[in-house]
Amino acid sequence: MASQETEVSALIDTLRDSLPQKGSDGSYNREQLKDVAERLSIALETPGETCQRVTYYPLRTTIVRIATRLNILNILIDSNGPISGKELSHKVGADHLLLIRLMRFLVAMHVVGEAGVDSYVATTITRHLTIPKLEAGTKHTYDIVCMAAKQLDPFLAKTGYKNPNDPKHCAFQDAFHTEENLFEWFPKHPEYLNNFNLYMTGQRDGRANWIDFFPLEEQLAKGFEGGDDAVMLVDIGGARGHEVENIKNRYPHLPGRFILQDLPETVKQALPVKGMEAMEHDFFTPQPIKGARAYYLRNIMHDWPDSKCQQILSQTKAAMKPGYSKIILNELVLPDKGMSLTAAQLDITMMTVLAATERTER
Repeated sequence: MASQETEVSALIDTLRDSLPQKGSDGSYNREQLKDVAERLSIALETPGETCQRVTYYPLRTTIVRIATRLNILNILIDSNGPISGKELSHKVGADHLLLIRLMRFLVAMHVVGEAGVDSYVATTITRHLTIPKLEAGTKHTYDIVCMAAKQLDPFLAKTGYKNPNDPKHCAFQDAFHTEENLFEWFPKHPEYLNNFNLYMTGQRDGRANWIDFFPLEEQLAKGFEGGDDAVMLVDIGGARGHEVENIKNRYPHLPGRFILQDLPETVKQALPVKGMEAMEHDFFTPQPIKGARAYYLRNIMHDWPDSKCQQILSQTKAAMKPGYSKIILNELVLPDKGMSLTAAQLDITMMTVLAATERTER
């Protein structure tokens, strides 16, 4: 108890000391405050509360997934005010008693608010979780990642706790009874593919956009050879083209062609970005666009173990013009210590569904 009180006092002092530290824009350091507040909350736990927090997390994802399936959160948003449990149960077609039990859990997580007894209202978190690309993330995480994660423990046990390095031999195959890797399996299950592709457009919400700090214009426009017929950038495995869209919006004057490449089922969903050409391409096969100024790969390396990454980069290298072409890799870089929970979750997710990994700079 004494050590807990000492830790709590130290964290309160840290939180107090951090409050006056505003940035040049007059705001507090959000990440610092969030980290200290979370550590303070954990430090205040009893052993039983720690067990509850750690062991019951899967129920949170499950209940939110049920809420999205029943469209509960969107109905609360659209109601523009409190809605009774009876009215909500009628709208979603669920038993009223069941709904009460689901809503109690959602209220306890602060996902929705209570306006009274059996009366509910939207909160900020409700609004966050109904942003389409983030709602798709809830669906993808529960439907794919959580189902595979249930098989991670028995999979590692039967393989002698070897680090997975084969995308066709990981927990995903055990969970979905398939011999295909995730990206081979996706086209045959379009609902899951749609959720994945939509989620990829919002996965980095809240984090710095690379074109805010990377000197793209300086690195690419200077030295660009050729006119509008020459290729400025190839977005390899670029899903629906949201990265090209960001670049075109920020730098509409950049010359040259911008090409989006992905597998056929994904390319069919390409965004209608002016000046973007969509092309079917498997990045394990020879790169058809030769001598482009830049070949851009965002969140591609983390999808694959080292041997597969070498294949992708070798195909890209063969198409490059020496001394002119560039490869731009946009990846999460793990620290050697002090890992954030978000980064650790992504690393284990990649191991679970693709036998892949997030990597350190080294």
